[in-house]
Amino acid sequence: MSKIYLKAMEEVVQRNTDNTNRITEQAQGFVVSENATDSLLHTSFDLTTAQGIVKHLHTSFLKLAQSCVRDLDPDDKLCFLRVKTRKHEFLVSPEECFTVTVVL
Repeated sequence: MSKIYLKAMEEVVQRNTDNTNRITEQAQGFVVSENATDSLLHTSFDLTTAQGIVKHLHTSFLKLAQSCVRDLDPDDKLCFLRVKTRKHEFLVSPEECFTVTVVL
């Protein structure tokens, strides 16, 4: 992972220290992907699972949610998306250069 992404992720973690600690205690895993190419930067899952999360959550569902927020208010921006299913809970946080998804 490049130094630019590491520095940006460190800033995000520092800004949200309390939430980060609480979430990492409960997390099954995480995926970090680059927004421009939807490529994996870092993950705790196997490659197939991580690519599935990026493909289905990031490229489809997240972009749809961001579009809905922009349609409602062009000056607003999606900061956080929480999706809960019967088996899992996905916490998606899109940043400027990358998107972090935590699976609980």
